[in-house]
Amino acid sequence: MPDSRINIMIMWVLIAITLAAGAFSSVLFTELGQFLNLPSTWLYAVYPNLGWASVLVAIAAACVVYLNSRYKLMDRRLVIGYVVVVAGMIFVTNYFVPEIWLRGHHHMAEFVSVPEADAILEDDADVFVIEINGEARAYPRDWMMIPHIAGDTVGGEEVVMTYCALSNLPLPFSSQIQGEELHLKVVSQVHNNLVMVDENSGELYQQITSSTPSGNSQLDPRAAQRMPWRSFKEIYPDGRVFHVVESGLLGLLDKITYALFVSTLEGHYEGEKPLFPTLNMDDNRLPAKEKIWGVSINGEQVAYTRTFLAQHQLLNTVVGGEPVLVAWFPEYETLGVFSRKISDDVIEVSNIDVHGVTDVGKLDRLPQYPHVFWMIWSHWYPKSGVNG
Repeated sequence: MPDSRINIMIMWVLIAITLAAGAFSSVLFTELGQFLNLPSTWLYAVYPNLGWASVLVAIAAACVVYLNSRYKLMDRRLVIGYVVVVAGMIFVTNYFVPEIWLRGHHHMAEFVSVPEADAILEDDADVFVIEINGEARAYPRDWMMIPHIAGDTVGGEEVVMTYCALSNLPLPFSSQIQGEELHLKVVSQVHNNLVMVDENSGELYQQITSSTPSGNSQLDPRAAQRMPWRSFKEIYPDGRVFHVVESGLLGLLDKITYALFVSTLEGHYEGEKPLFPTLNMDDNRLPAKEKIWGVSINGEQVAYTRTFLAQHQLLNTVVGGEPVLVAWFPEYETLGVFSRKISDDVIEVSNIDVHGVTDVGKLDRLPQYPHVFWMIWSHWYPKSGVNG
């Protein structure tokens, strides 16, 4: 076979490989992959090698262009179209989501005062709250829909709030892991829950489990509250409120994205099935779409329903071997989860205010998973108890 025919065959093989690889990664790291229910292990395995794979695809595409310049197999317009498609797929999988579409604000979040936010927010607006050493931050749900990630220094500690709209789950973390600084960005979602990457280490983290897929690294969750805006501004009048307004093309993109999110999530929130068919829906102890408050301590999980909390507003209990107080504050429509240890003494609590102050001292807040969908909680934590 003449050398020219061999080179032409090589060119066609390279075209097939580059287009297949680009299409596969574009599907795997976008919502289409979850619609097709591709195995989550594929995403976990491919992502760490995505950069090198993209370089190899780019080199292969360059070889195609070179071979075509010698043998003139494709029309010039087809070559340009091929290069644009390959470059577009590389751009989407490596850059578009974390840098443009869902731009996180881990180290660049902006905040406004309560009066400034009150001029924009309705009283019943849903807000996520971090309070440390008497200093509070509010993250309105609607304002977290685009970035998913927003960090700040609160009460002298660097923390970052994350939000997964599919799970309806706000979960804050320390911005430090083993003494090293985190820089979280959005990667994708798996089983209707957010997947993030620490840009500094390259490690992937599942939001709801706070861990890497292998479990060899764990983020440090922080205590969150969830309440209506009217409650936050009454409890924390000196707090600060996350708010970012983009202008120009980014602002237009954010408006389009928000509108798409709202319309797409409507069926996910109100319909009978999840948006992506990747959940184990066999656990029918609670309705699939019921929003629960989850507690996870030392490998034990418990889900609490609103009906149960309304009937047991002050629950002295034990989770994962730790004495815990689960306190529902109906006047503020919020839940507090606290440790019942004060100076190594375990106390029985009969009275507590929304700040965690009891008759014998102030209790430390514990992490919680406020208002996450039962179908998602039970998928990730199938051994979870219900209502203690």
